[in-house]
Amino acid sequence: MRYIFGLIFFLLGHEALGSDSRTPCPALPDCRKPCPTWWQQGWAATLYSGPITSQTSSKIFGNADFGKGGIVALAGAKTLGNIWCKRLDFEYEAQAVQHFGDQKHFEINPIVIVARWRAFPWNNVLPTTLAIGDGLSIATEAPKLEVKRRGHKKTSKVLNYVMAELTLSLPSCPKWALVARYHHRSGLFGTFHGVHDASTAFAGGIKYWF
Repeated sequence: MRYIFGLIFFLLGHEALGSDSRTPCPALPDCRKPCPTWWQQGWAATLYSGPITSQTSSKIFGNADFGKGGIVALAGAKTLGNIWCKRLDFEYEAQAVQHFGDQKHFEINPIVIVARWRAFPWNNVLPTTLAIGDGLSIATEAPKLEVKRRGHKKTSKVLNYVMAELTLSLPSCPKWALVARYHHRSGLFGTFHGVHDASTAFAGGIKYWF
């Protein structure tokens, strides 16, 4: 995750140093016709699926153990606002997650706050966004993969949730995107019930912006 945060901060710094403060924001829409209200715009739905592991995050790339478990998730999001001429959006997201394979419980992530960067120099050719988010993860039972690796005292139904997402679209279909997503449950360095790491899924899917 530190590499993802580093990339976000690099992009923010680049924009701040390289942009002219006198450069105007994009023109506002012509509202002679009724304009969409805040509530009517900025919605998105994402469907994604992928394998899951309870391997410690620092060991995933060198010694991944995905077993036979996975997730199918449906997420709904609403843009709360944006800054820097709509380069950086802030979103609220909620997720419903079904686990399958080695564990079959249900997971709901009801509160996820997301920051999404939209200003990439190649967006005219390949519209791209990069998002990171943090929130709350609630499982209907103690996940079997987490219990198997760490024991009942080293996991919990309620944990912190971290996500990272990359979207890629076509200029001709900007409302649709292919998605690569990092889906991670953790104890936030022991803040949640003394848990430090729990489980991670690497998923792919599709997103639609309404």
